[in-house]
Amino acid sequence: MKSIGVLMKCAALAATVAVLSGCSTASDMSPGALLSGGRDPVKEQEAAEIFRPVEVCPQVQVRDGTQMMPVYERGRQGDPAGLRFQATVGKFSRDCRTSEIGTTVRVGVAGRLLAGPSGATGRVDLPVRVVLVRNGDEVLYSELHLIPAEIAPGTAATNWAKVVDNIVVPLGTAQSRYVIYVGFDESGAKGT
Repeated sequence: MKSIGVLMKCAALAATVAVLSGCSTASDMSPGALLSGGRDPVKEQEAAEIFRPVEVCPQVQVRDGTQMMPVYERGRQGDPAGLRFQATVGKFSRDCRTSEIGTTVRVGVAGRLLAGPSGATGRVDLPVRVVLVRNGDEVLYSELHLIPAEIAPGTAATNWAKVVDNIVVPLGTAQSRYVIYVGFDESGAKGT
């Protein structure tokens, strides 16, 4: 008797599985369709964008001679005793995403601002330039960013950071060599 009951339960389970499998086709077996009850083209497109292979993701480098910038008191340029601040680039990184328009690169650059010998405090706008170069000499993007940094009274240093997220590498140019340079551009500095 027990075996007949077990067989009936197994037959009922098999019939249920057969009925349920007839309700679905192979094209509806995506995880989104199984969990939500149907396909969602918008979410599928979003997922395709997020997980699209990155065509090219340029390396970030600090251009030689631009990793440090002294800020002097007015009229005392080059005088060590007139040094108010010393700014440095210490870290940089990038994140790349390829879409139908190209590869969008987001670049982060950060550093420190140190007080000079006089122990100066106050605010300074640090001129940081971000440049995208193709094949060594073709500039595709160049933008100067004035990044505010302030040393508060009673302190001798502060950190600064900037994220630039509007750099685009065109599609179909992965064979080219790209580099993103970051660094101080003293020609863009405002008077301090």
